[in-house]
Amino acid sequence: MKIMAVLALLLGVMAILSPSVSYRDEYAPAAKSVALNYAIYRNAAFLYAQRHKPNGAISQAVLDLPDGWHALRAWSARVEGGRCYVYGPASAEEISAAWELFQGSFAVGRAENGRLTPDGIVPLPSFIPADSLTSVVEVDR
Repeated sequence: MKIMAVLALLLGVMAILSPSVSYRDEYAPAAKSVALNYAIYRNAAFLYAQRHKPNGAISQAVLDLPDGWHALRAWSARVEGGRCYVYGPASAEEISAAWELFQGSFAVGRAENGRLTPDGIVPLPSFIPADSLTSVVEVDR
């Protein structure tokens, strides 16, 4: 649990100090907060998936989240076909803030027409609602 708290703190410090991760002024503090909240949940879900190799939905109760952390959105995590998907509702501004927080990673984006945008190469399963903030990572089997 302490490791996740340190990770959350370091992500926050990186977001504030690192010029490569600095947010554009156009993002409201609320969008930045949702992006960081998602990042903490996403990292905990990916760590759980890598360690336990589950199949199906991952309950928030089993994740190693920092004390006092609470979801700002209805985040979900699920492992299907060797991939871990983390997703939830977010505005376009929140999705952009998250994408920038992850330094433009193509593993983070918006679910659109069954694909992960901005590149549209990664196909997404039908259980991910359109326009959701989404991340995907391979789970070692």
